[in-house]
Amino acid sequence: MAEAKKDLHTLIRLRKWDVDEKQRSLAVLLRQEEEVIARQKALEEEIQSEIVFAGTAPVEHRQTLAPYLKRSDDFRIRLLAALDEVRRQIAVAQEHLAESYRRLKTFEITQKQRDDRENAEEARLETIELNELGLDLHRRKNAPGLV
Repeated sequence: MAEAKKDLHTLIRLRKWDVDEKQRSLAVLLRQEEEVIARQKALEEEIQSEIVFAGTAPVEHRQTLAPYLKRSDDFRIRLLAALDEVRRQIAVAQEHLAESYRRLKTFEITQKQRDDRENAEEARLETIELNELGLDLHRRKNAPGLV
């Protein structure tokens, strides 16, 4: 029984490590999502800046605005695709993390139930032993001729 108990603690430790690894992977993906969003925001700010500049620039410089906007639209589309992919990966990582956490909790609950049963059995045996001691003392005290 003690060997099985030890094995379960080992599995719990392994499952905790697995949950930690999944959390770290998810954190990396969330940082990637933030980076893509930041790049999108920077692109939008850059586009606005170029539009303002083109409005004040001489006519010959304004001709470069259309190709710039086309390139920016292509880059925006690539960023949206990257964001969609990262978000898909985040959803998968969250599912894996939830599954790992469920497995960990299953082992922890099972171990707690085992520990509770073991503690209850120890308490029961201790109560039986104390009752026997009490009965022995009572018998000795009330036994005739033993004073």
